Amino acid sequence: MSAALLASAVDALRLDRQKSASGQALCSLRSFSAAEWRSGLRVLDRTGITLPLYARLCENGDRAALPGVVPEVVIDALERRRRDNQRRMEGMLQTFGQAVRALQHARIPFVCLKGFSLFPEYFVQLWRRHQVDFDFLVAPWDAARARAVLEALGYRLSGSAGDKELRLRIPVQEHMDRDAYMYDRQQGSSIELHTSFWDPGSFDLPLRCPEDALERAEMHVVGDVVFARLSQPHAFVYQVLHVFRHFLGSWARPLWIYEIAFFIHRHRDRDELWRDVRELIAVDLRMADAAALVLFLANALFGPAVPASLAGLCCRPEQDPIRLWVEHFAWRWAVADMPGNKLNLLLHRHFIADRLEWRNYLTSRLLPFAGNAALCEGLEESAAGLWRYKLANLRYRAQRALHHVHADLEFGFASISWNAAQHFRPGRAPGGAITRSAT
Repeated sequence: MSAALLASAVDALRLDRQKSASGQALCSLRSFSAAEWRSGLRVLDRTGITLPLYARLCENGDRAALPGVVPEVVIDALERRRRDNQRRMEGMLQTFGQAVRALQHARIPFVCLKGFSLFPEYFVQLWRRHQVDFDFLVAPWDAARARAVLEALGYRLSGSAGDKELRLRIPVQEHMDRDAYMYDRQQGSSIELHTSFWDPGSFDLPLRCPEDALERAEMHVVGDVVFARLSQPHAFVYQVLHVFRHFLGSWARPLWIYEIAFFIHRHRDRDELWRDVRELIAVDLRMADAAALVLFLANALFGPAVPASLAGLCCRPEQDPIRLWVEHFAWRWAVADMPGNKLNLLLHRHFIADRLEWRNYLTSRLLPFAGNAALCEGLEESAAGLWRYKLANLRYRAQRALHHVHADLEFGFASISWNAAQHFRPGRAPGGAITRSAT
């Protein structure tokens, strides 16, 4: 029932309903028992939508009416998460401020990506968003100095993606299991240093991205921390590319898609903003495809109307691969628990032109080397050597192996439907709307 609860929670967060219809969607949550909520809350936590859902439930400011929608014990659990995440985010803001001031003192130009830079445009209150790390964009020639500054604060290199992204973390003594409570105060801060607006990671997919992100940055204040962040058009494009990168990988938190949908809905009348966004996207056809995919995803899950200036990106033929995939598989791919599934591979082929390159990549995804998987990155060596962690890591690898078997089978059956959809298409929804498919 966890999958059903997740689907109902996503449906309750749609932004395109009148108040009465929105109330009906919230009331659909009544069908779940307290036991089903308890087992499903961890899934909602991992997807990131627990707190936005609670914010929607409390929208009218009448907490006394909530027992009519969800059980009282669930309300207590949601309120605990709100309270704990508020403290967590306040503590993370202090840690974030230490890193910001250290980089500023060293006179290293940088901008904050995602995280605290999203307030208040994407989320109006700190407690509504769960995050685990901080992201900074620096010039390539400043990366080594930035790393040295952060290492002086206790951070240590825990991973890298080529020369474009460095992951640094203050080592921790305890690992977090899959079902661990996520809202306690953060242990061991984590920072990602980016030197490029687009980090393809292991994907050989170059995009022509904005080169003036640092120059057009704006100053921002959250609490007592003053820092540079991306301009609003650049920030939106970056959010889109962030979801797209995770689409190319395997799984994206529905929270990230909701952030984009909420921003579109809240700022739908800012025509100049959307014209600037269109100009940043239009320079590269593949980036336009990536943006169309994410806009379709946001519409399919949460329902915001695409701004008029971006509507051209979504005006695609009925047999367009992106449009077809969204209609048939977007809901199943996006509304899934971590680590997701491999239905994105059906469309991933659209972004890789070389047949041999695609075949090699597909093989690596369907037959991954599970031994590379690790439960916790940035763990103290002494803690990593404990039998408790070794057993937990073995259990994690076994779970990952089983996940790949299940996901490969699902992908195989979906491939049959996908091939059929590309050659035969049943009736469309009225007006060409993007809808969930019964496939």
